[in-house]
Formats: sequence, structure tokens, C-alpha cells
Amino acid sequence: MTAGRSGRRQIPPQDVARFWQARASGMSIKDAAKIAGVHINTAQKWDSKKRKVKAELELANLDGAKVRKKEGGVQADAWQKVMDVSDLPPVIPYDRLKPEAQRALTDFDYFRRRYLGRVPSPWQVDAAYQIEAWLLNDDKEFVVLNCPPGAGKSTLFHDVAVWQIVKNRKIRVMIGSVSQALAKMYSRRIRETLERQFPLDPDPILIDKGLAIKAEACLAIDFGRFKPSTSGSLWRAEEFIVEQEDMGGLDNKEPTVSAYGIESEFIGHRADLCLFDDVASPENAKESAARDKLIERWDSMAEARVDPGGLLAVIGQRLGPLDLYAHCLSKITYEDFEDNYDGSDTTDISEEKEPLKKHKYHHLIYKAYYEELDTGKLSKRNTAAAWPEGPLLDPYRLSWKDLSYVKHSNPAKFAVVYQQEDQAEGNYLIERVWATGGVGADGVMYPGCIDNDRRPGHIPQNLQPPLISIASVDPSPTMFWAIQWWVYQPETNLRFLIDCERVKLTAEGLLGYDISGRTYSGIMEDWQNRSFEYGYPISHWIVEVNAAQRFLLAHDFVRKWQALHTVNVIPHTTSRNKLDENLGVEALLPNLWRSGQVRLPTMRENWKTLAFIEEMSSWTRDKKAGTDLVMAHWFAELHAPKLRQGVAPPKQWRPSWI
Repeated sequence: MTAGRSGRRQIPPQDVARFWQARASGMSIKDAAKIAGVHINTAQKWDSKKRKVKAELELANLDGAKVRKKEGGVQADAWQKVMDVSDLPPVIPYDRLKPEAQRALTDFDYFRRRYLGRVPSPWQVDAAYQIEAWLLNDDKEFVVLNCPPGAGKSTLFHDVAVWQIVKNRKIRVMIGSVSQALAKMYSRRIRETLERQFPLDPDPILIDKGLAIKAEACLAIDFGRFKPSTSGSLWRAEEFIVEQEDMGGLDNKEPTVSAYGIESEFIGHRADLCLFDDVASPENAKESAARDKLIERWDSMAEARVDPGGLLAVIGQRLGPLDLYAHCLSKITYEDFEDNYDGSDTTDISEEKEPLKKHKYHHLIYKAYYEELDTGKLSKRNTAAAWPEGPLLDPYRLSWKDLSYVKHSNPAKFAVVYQQEDQAEGNYLIERVWATGGVGADGVMYPGCIDNDRRPGHIPQNLQPPLISIASVDPSPTMFWAIQWWVYQPETNLRFLIDCERVKLTAEGLLGYDISGRTYSGIMEDWQNRSFEYGYPISHWIVEVNAAQRFLLAHDFVRKWQALHTVNVIPHTTSRNKLDENLGVEALLPNLWRSGQVRLPTMRENWKTLAFIEEMSSWTRDKKAGTDLVMAHWFAELHAPKLRQGVAPPKQWRPSWI
């Protein structure tokens, strides 16, 4: 300690910080005084004064209470008293930070739990580390981060910005949004987090719901104050400068954080970390003057704000094929050959070399639902593990109950907004209205394909022969199998889906044989027997053999099963014929659905028809997963003409005497 001008001892700010750190961690006044090296009486005065001011603040909140802190208001006075009595140190050097604070600088999940009261969110932690890795590169980096609505995208950007400011107080962060007011709100939220001097105590209701936890400490105590002590320092909601470690570090410094709407003028400001949230909207995600203006502002203004070695990231859910994210992801940059110069003095000019191309933007995608991780009902509960261990990105905020409703009621919206699929309008195999019936976007009244009076597994009544009953199988060695049973009526050109399954199977699950009991089992045996009982025996099974399912042709028991039921197994091989102009998926199927020649069981409480329509209305040429039912349908249509019974020519009339 040193003596001041008044003769009173001056306690070093580092010792004051140690005292408040100890108190924030739960230590008693006596123990905290020992750690700080101050007398117990001094420590008690500090603690008593701070509790008194905190009580004044709480009273001010009750009296004035629904308004935010305003200059000159009673709440502002109370907050200023708290700032004064806390006597926070300027900046605590790294070597004097407590172990918990040092850990928080490298452990983002721990940082969020300790200071921000966040529950674990694996996808946000994953995104934060990837953003930081790109930020540390020497080159400019650009990132598009797509995630579903309600997943906490704004919270992620807030936490990343705060984390980077705590790690490096010299960083310059730009917060961007669709409007200046919204950007200012995000900036104010960051400022309040940095100046908070009491651990965050969230709403008990949020804690009970598992959406928040009680914070253990606050940044201003563990790392030293962020609000500058110098009178007149820049500390506004839309822009502010945090306290620097070196003396005089505030002079001529650009704002640590600044907020701009995409329509604001920010020509002169540049930043190391530019975070844009809520920039795209339904209005500017389609052909319109609003979209043209957004794209022009983005290309000329937003991208130019990031300094060399900095990073620009834009976050949001996909809205369509023309949204801002699609525009960014389509951009290509060229590698400079000078970067790969090997020191040679000679240059090979024998041939022209095209510059190496790469995408300008990195793309981070987080889907609401990962089908490949779905292991059943338990994996989709609210209490189940989140991605990457479970199928749901956030089982609580994005519950399966809510997602499944959107998935079946509006598959196109689910695919784009929740699954972040990049699909252009008009590129789907069918339009949903073709299946459900009604007036389409083109003004045409479509008959639809739904038999509302028929459940799955039931044959329509009064079908007139000739009829053809066949089944098709799209197998998979590791994923879902699709199996469909169709009844064709050649005279009317109608095809009726009797039943379908989309399940994970083994070869024995399709058709198995018990040697000891000499009995068959599996879906083929069950469906074959059922078709006999209904009076429409399946005559052909069409099975795709690309996926190592050649067992159907290799085993002797399969041939005996065929002879037993008088049925044929037709192997199908998928290759380029899937996209054939005359016989491919797009050539055979859409017209049948458009004209209502495909007949499906009711949609009411029937996942089979819902799943089939979803796959048909979301299928594209490039889609890899979720096409099993479409392919099984195509197999049946491709082979059905070869199986149809020949129609005898009409008999000509002749006189009876001939």
C-alpha cells in the first residue's frame, strides 16, 4: 500500500480486484480480505457499502422499474453508485487472473455457463470455435451460417462477440442487422453484459424449463472493468470503447463495438469482426426492388468493412433460392499463383494456367433434424441428447412435436427454413397441390390423388379386371428401405397404392427362411399371403440390386419361394436411366400425379401417405437422402408396362349365317 496526498493509504486496484473476485466466488468477507491483503474492517466497509447501494438499485427498479437506465434518472444514479463503490481495477493482466477466468478464455462452453448463464448448446459451441479459427487466419474470411429459427442464432453472435472482446480488448466488432434500431439493440446487449457487476440471475421460470442456469460470476470483476473510468469516454448503446490494458489506449481508437443497419451509412468504419444477423427477410429473398437494393448494399458496403485478417459472418435461416445467403454462397474467388511461388527464376509459359477457384464464403449448416441419427421415439424426446449425439439440434427449443407438424403440413418450408436445403422453386418433382387437390399457383384446378375413404392396406371396392398386382423394393445396406404394393388397372390407367413401408431392414427382414421349420418369414412372405387373402395376389416383385441385394437371385430358397407362390422376382439396376429423358424419374412420374392417375390412401392420421407426398414434393436431381419411396415408385412404373396383360383386339361383327 502507498500513502495518498491526504495521508490515507491507497490500496492497489489489483488487491481490490482480488477481494471482489473472492467474494464473487462465494468466499466469506474474512477469507476474501486475507486473499486481498486488506484489513477486515476495510473489507467489511466495502461489502456493506456495496450491499447498501445494491438495495438502492433494487428499490429504484421497483419505483421506476419498467424503463431502462436513462441518463439523469434514479436508476442511472444508482448504477453509477455501484460503479463507484465497486472500485474495479482497469484491466487484470493474464498472469493475475484467477484459474477460472483463464480457463474461460479458451473454453467457450465454460465461458458461457460461468458468465452468461447459458445451458450447453453443442451446435453453438461448434460454430464459435470454427468462427474463431477463421478469425485467426491472416487472410480475410467470409462465413455464411445457416440454422433454423428459434435455435438461438442472435444469442450465439452476442456470446461470440463478448468472448472475443474479453480475449482481445483491441478488437473492433461491427454488429449489423436489417435496421439501425435492431443493430443498436444487439450492441446495447453486449455493452450491458460487459459492465454487469453482479452475476446474472435469470428468470426462475427459464431455469425450471432448462433454458438458463444461474451465472457464477461476472466479467467486470474477473477481468477488470470494461467501461472506461475516464470522463467523457465513448460509451453509447450504438458504439462504445472498452477500457484498454495500456495507459492512454483509448486515444484515437475506433469503437470496440459499433452497430449499423444494412441501410445505414458506414463507409468510413472498418472492423476485425463483422457479425450480421437478421439481414435477410421474406421481402428481400425474392425477385424485387428490395432484394436488388440489399444485394447492392451488401456487395459495395458490408463486405468492404472487414479489414485484412478479419472475418465477416452472416447468420440466419434459408428463405429461398434467391435469398442473401444463396447470393453469398455463389461467389467465387481465385487463388493467386504468386502465393505458391517456389523461388525459381524461370517461368513456364508453354501453356496457359487457369487460376485456382474456390468459394469465397465458408458455409456452416445446422439442420433442425438429422434423420440419420434418428434411432426411434426416445431419441426425439425433449430430454434426449442434442446434435451431434441425437437427431434434434435443440430438443427443447425445436421439439419434435413442433418440427413434425411443419414437416408434414408444409414440407417445402421445412426443407428450406428448418433443414437449410438449397432448392430452387420449380425444381421439385411435383407440386404438393397435385397430390392434395385444389387450385395451384398457375390457376389450374387439380383433382388430387387422395382416396379419403381408404386406409392403408385396403383394396378399393368394385375394381374391374384386368388388374395387375406388383410390389417394388428400394433396399439400402445401412439406411431405410422403401417397399410399396401397387394394383394397376390398365383400362383406366389408374394405379392404387395399397401399402408401403419405410423401415431399416436386413436381408432376412425382407425374406428369410428357417431351415429347421421349413418356413418363410419377412415382409415379402407377409405381403404375399395378404395379397392372396385379398384376392389380388402379387405377381411380380421388382427389387433394386445395386445395393448388394443379389441374394434374391442367388439363394435356392428364394427360387422355391417363387415357385410356391407363383411369383416372379425382377432385378432392377439403377444407373443413368434414373435421369433418362424418356424413362427417368422426371419423365414417368410427374404427369401421373398432375392428372390424378396415382391413387393414395387417406392422409388423415396416416404417416405413410404423408411421407410419400413429402418425398415426391421435395425430390430434386441432386437430393441424396429421403428419396427411397420415390425410387420404389419409379421402379414400379418403369416395369409395369412390360407386365400388363395384353388386351385382345375387338371382335368384328359377322352375319350369323357365315
